[in-house]
Amino acid sequence: MGLDIAQTLIDGLMVGGLYATVALGITLVFGLVGILNFAHGQSVMLGAYVTFFGVQAGLGFWLSAALAVLAMAAFGAILEQLVFRRTLGDHMAGLAVSLGLIMVIENLAAATFSPDPRFVDPPVSGSIMVGPLQLSSQRLLVLAISTALIGGFYLFLQRATLGKAIRAMAQNRQGAALVGVRVSLVSRTIFTIGSALAGAAGALYASLFAVTPYMGNTPLTKGFILAALGGLGSVPGAIAAGFLLGIAESFGSRYLSASFRDGYGFILLILALLFLPTGLFGAGKARV
Repeated sequence: MGLDIAQTLIDGLMVGGLYATVALGITLVFGLVGILNFAHGQSVMLGAYVTFFGVQAGLGFWLSAALAVLAMAAFGAILEQLVFRRTLGDHMAGLAVSLGLIMVIENLAAATFSPDPRFVDPPVSGSIMVGPLQLSSQRLLVLAISTALIGGFYLFLQRATLGKAIRAMAQNRQGAALVGVRVSLVSRTIFTIGSALAGAAGALYASLFAVTPYMGNTPLTKGFILAALGGLGSVPGAIAAGFLLGIAESFGSRYLSASFRDGYGFILLILALLFLPTGLFGAGKARV
């Protein structure tokens, strides 16, 4: 029994790392820039397609994944400059624009790539034994990469000059501007990093699941569940909520019902709203 619980827990952590990567990008943009980007899931989808076509072209998974990160970072910077910067003063306009982008990007992807599912051969296959536990090699790799991305982002915030500017803007946007922080540049950087994380998540999703024009809806839904569960604007909350959701889905699928897998996140969100209205780490002010 104990071995079965340990196996289920580790399986949940492996998926939770991927969820946390998606939620981090959403929370980062909303908490620090104030943009609720509903098209974030479509950036995940585009990152998955870049990875797929890169692998098909013979670039290999790792180079294709790096290309997906760079392509989505550029895509995010363009969106921030041409679209979202013009809606900063009107959150409803920004919301309407992001919902419109979902339809535009999805339909363009369906028309360009066809709705047929595509599959990417994972860079590793099979499973490994860690003591008595049998772990999927690819899912373990996804957990390692997700953890590295989250850890790297934390070090960037703590050590890099630009990271410190982001933290200053999170604490007081006007005060940061008064001491010389270029708020517009920092906002663009935040949006670029959030989109780059979506590209990385897309590459990881492509190694586990089918790539389709509509695949962005699942990470989008779960990403916003996690952003709300962790506390809107709280980066640590989004990361913790990602792993919590992965564990909840793993245990729920194992001991309750696998067909209800996508419903466990909503149960967690409802419970959080009832007993922790501001989320796990508190909402309102951005926390990095």
